[in-house]
Amino acid sequence: MRIYPATLQRVFENKVDDGADGADEIAFGKEDLQRALEELDLDVRDPMEIPSAYSTSRALPDEIKEHGFTDLVLDESHDGPGDVYKFVK
Repeated sequence: MRIYPATLQRVFENKVDDGADGADEIAFGKEDLQRALEELDLDVRDPMEIPSAYSTSRALPDEIKEHGFTDLVLDESHDGPGDVYKFVK
C-alpha cells in the first residue's frame, strides 16, 4: 500500500461519509490526516507532508478524481491554527 495516496483517499472517504458528498470543495486538516493514518494503521513523521506533496507535484488518486475533484490546494482563507487544504473541482 502506498501511504500517501491511501491516506488521502481515506480522508476523502471520511469527509464524504460525514456529509461532504456533492460539495465543490472539501476542506481537511491535520486531524483528518491523523484519523486516516490511525484507521489505516500507518505512520508518517509529519502528516502535513502528504497534502503538501500533492498540492505541488502529484496527481490526486483516481478514486478521488472519479468524483470530479481535480486538485488539492492550500486554503488561503483559513485564519485558524494550522494549515487547511481543500480538494477542489
